[in-house]
Amino acid sequence: MQNMFKNVHSKRFLLTYLGLVALLLLFFLSFSQQQQTDAPLNEVGSMLTEFEPALEIPQFLGHNLDNAVFTNDSIVGKWSFVFFTSADCMDCDAILKVLSNLKAGLANRAVQVVLVDTSGQQQARELFSFSLSHDLKAQVITLSESASDKQDLRAFFTRSRAYAHQDLAHAVFLVNPNGLLMARFQAPFTSVLIRQSFIQIRSEYARAS
Repeated sequence: MQNMFKNVHSKRFLLTYLGLVALLLLFFLSFSQQQQTDAPLNEVGSMLTEFEPALEIPQFLGHNLDNAVFTNDSIVGKWSFVFFTSADCMDCDAILKVLSNLKAGLANRAVQVVLVDTSGQQQARELFSFSLSHDLKAQVITLSESASDKQDLRAFFTRSRAYAHQDLAHAVFLVNPNGLLMARFQAPFTSVLIRQSFIQIRSEYARAS
């Protein structure tokens, strides 16, 4: 009889012990998953600025290498990722590669990449060659020679920011099919993070339209 009580107590102790271990394990797993979920959200939050309401872009005039006119009307009807390049941009190559991977990942004709050259025709030709070699198929645009036009456009995109340390050389802008500025992606970023944010923004835009 005594042995039987010992066995019962031993089994209860063992079951209690296993139950506690199982609860601790579940807690640990749920905590780990929460940390893994929070990390990408924090990354997205640090690189993404959404503009609500969307901002109207000043009128501008540019030309591509074929001398075709590129204006505000050229960004209507498509989602556009806009990047301003410059001769002294240290991270331009890295950002262009991110845009190339982004475009390949989206594989969507309703999305275009617009590279705005601010340093002259020679830089524009190099950008065009890069675009071809990476299958980016970007619109490479040189702004009109009007100093006021360049300053107005640069001032608009520079003011449309959330943090003082941001600048044109390290940011990609998202323009919606109505030609309005919707978001800004601040480097460092990856094509995956931009794509995830874009898909969510596009879905919200579709619901609101």
